[in-house]
Amino acid sequence: MKKALALTAFLIGTALAGPGNNSLVIGTSQEPPNIYDPWNTNNLAITSEINNFMGAGLTYLDNGGNVLADMATQVPTLANGGYKEVKDGSGKVVRNSLTYTIRPDAKWSDGTAITVDDFEFWLKVRNDERVPVPDRYPYDGAKITRGANNRTFTITFEPPYLFAQQAGAPGLAPAKSMQAAWSAFDTATKGMKPSEALNDQWTKFISQFTTSNNLPKVVAGPFKPTTWRPGNSLTMTRNTNYWRKPSGGESKYVQTVTYRFIPNTNTLKVNVLSGQVDALATVGLTFDQALDMQGRQGNKYTTFFVPGAVWEHIDVNTRGQRSKDLDLDDARVRQALLLSINRPALVQALFQGRQPVSNTFVNPLSAVYNAGVTTYGFDANRAKSLFAAAGWRPGSDGILEKGGKKMILNFGTTAGNAVRERVQQILQAQWKAVGVQVNIQNYPASVFFGPDFLSKGESGKWDLAMYAWTSNPIFENGDLFKGSAVPTADNGYSGQNNSGWSNAQYNTLQKASESNFNAASRKQQFAQMQNIWAANLPSLPLYFRSNPYTRVNGLVNYDFSAYTLYPSWDAYRIGWSTKGAVEAHKQGQ
Repeated sequence: MKKALALTAFLIGTALAGPGNNSLVIGTSQEPPNIYDPWNTNNLAITSEINNFMGAGLTYLDNGGNVLADMATQVPTLANGGYKEVKDGSGKVVRNSLTYTIRPDAKWSDGTAITVDDFEFWLKVRNDERVPVPDRYPYDGAKITRGANNRTFTITFEPPYLFAQQAGAPGLAPAKSMQAAWSAFDTATKGMKPSEALNDQWTKFISQFTTSNNLPKVVAGPFKPTTWRPGNSLTMTRNTNYWRKPSGGESKYVQTVTYRFIPNTNTLKVNVLSGQVDALATVGLTFDQALDMQGRQGNKYTTFFVPGAVWEHIDVNTRGQRSKDLDLDDARVRQALLLSINRPALVQALFQGRQPVSNTFVNPLSAVYNAGVTTYGFDANRAKSLFAAAGWRPGSDGILEKGGKKMILNFGTTAGNAVRERVQQILQAQWKAVGVQVNIQNYPASVFFGPDFLSKGESGKWDLAMYAWTSNPIFENGDLFKGSAVPTADNGYSGQNNSGWSNAQYNTLQKASESNFNAASRKQQFAQMQNIWAANLPSLPLYFRSNPYTRVNGLVNYDFSAYTLYPSWDAYRIGWSTKGAVEAHKQGQ
């Protein structure tokens, strides 16, 4: 997901780059609105990436998608008895559970022990209907049962959670640190239904722990935040209370990490070339800029392209009166919009064909991908026929008209992203050729992904919105487009189905697939879901991105895959080889 400022604004008075003082400076084109929110009520990719430096869990995934122990003493499995399934008489799994023991040396950054209390507190808050989490699944049906001490517990899923063994570990939140503020929120919102007033109360609560004015008081991960200068940078220092220690000792690895926020990607690129940053975040350069960087790289830095986890698309707003007036709630119009654009030519022109056109929201790396889903090639004549069938015909100026209204659409994305802005211009011209006038209206990421834009589509502020979703292909569950995920006042505008599309058959299949442990049957369910989705096109699929990033040579363990998603996944082992850091894994090109 995601201003031309003078270059000198980013070259003066900022953190030094390079291994000299065993620090790391990372450049990114986006700044998160908050950090280290245990319930992920802000789900920007840059937030998740930064949070990896400060966060820890019971288990984690490595670059190969393997589950490894972090805070837990071991990964629960069928073999060691930590993972269990309960089946009914027909052999259907009706309940499953995971038992964890927390390492005795697991501590918060202030030195206090991490206990079962912190997991119970996280689960209680996540399942509270007043809290605007994007989705409570699968923990809405979960229960924690304490073991013999405050370090052992079992989490049970009923109905069962299909991905429990890989991703069933609950999150945690510092109960002692947050309890007083949570009690105040609880008292102030007793009996309140989802509303703006309730959202304001939640913002008041979470802002005490996650903003530049109120940095997280305690964290669990290998780094802790120390300074946040809004619009400029965020600095974190190594947390000596983090339990896992890198080979050779912590002193040989990065001691401070600074994210520098540089919205203009051209300026960001110059900062790499001038040595002002050591590495780029996954939310960094655009694809064409990265291609240029890779073409000129030498002994100083290397640019990588990591395939897989990012889906670029355009949501079509199907909510509100404006959508009805423009027939955006009519599948024929959405099909016509997709048929009007030449996506193969677009990815060839901008990405040398290295980013595949997508035909569905499911990543081709996923086991449930439907290779036979309906596709929409470039066909301007068919697009015109569909517009005509919906009642839209060219006016005297060539723009489609119906009932006195013209087909004029507002098309937005994140300002400053050069590739997205070029994509907009190409699509704008192609849509104009079939009679659709598109007005480009871009916004800073903080506004575009903020609380009053995408999620409130019924207000008519946008018609088309281009952005990306990042997800792990292992855990595809189709929840992006389920009806209950449409952001509404009733759910505190916390859902992620920004298009507002809801289909009863899709919803039924998606719900059934969540607890279907039969891989073949589940794949069939997803094939139907993707066919339904492709016939309705609540979003216009563009392409699956290979995510580029750049790092200075000599920086080790700064890499990622479609399963780890961000180079911060193994933050405690990031370091400089010249300082003695040992390479534990490396990126393939």
